[in-house]
Amino acid sequence: MPSQKPLKGVAYDIAHHAQSGLSYLHPHMGELCKEVGVTEAVIDLMADNSYPKDLRVYKPLKLAIGALKDKFHSILIKREMKLEFVNVLKLKFVFYAGDNYLCTVESILVKADGTKHIQTVQ
Repeated sequence: MPSQKPLKGVAYDIAHHAQSGLSYLHPHMGELCKEVGVTEAVIDLMADNSYPKDLRVYKPLKLAIGALKDKFHSILIKREMKLEFVNVLKLKFVFYAGDNYLCTVESILVKADGTKHIQTVQ
């Protein structure tokens, strides 16, 4: 079983990537949240269907989420870890600006042994 420090780093790295423009989640996620009148959305990267509930399916966002899952897998490979080490990985986006572009991303990672890591990128 890997040490806690690398998995804590995985939780941070994926949250940081998700918040950045390189994830291509923005402005799609914020706009779709605004459309339904919410300021929060969750992506469950371990689920077969990671698309946020209550948001209209929009192809650019769907593709960005698929790329985000790939990025998560590449972060694990880079740190020489296996997907089996992680039971839960959810990213919670909280939009705090009127344009629904700026957000905080909270990464919740639960290891196979039940240890939980929460990392927040503002």
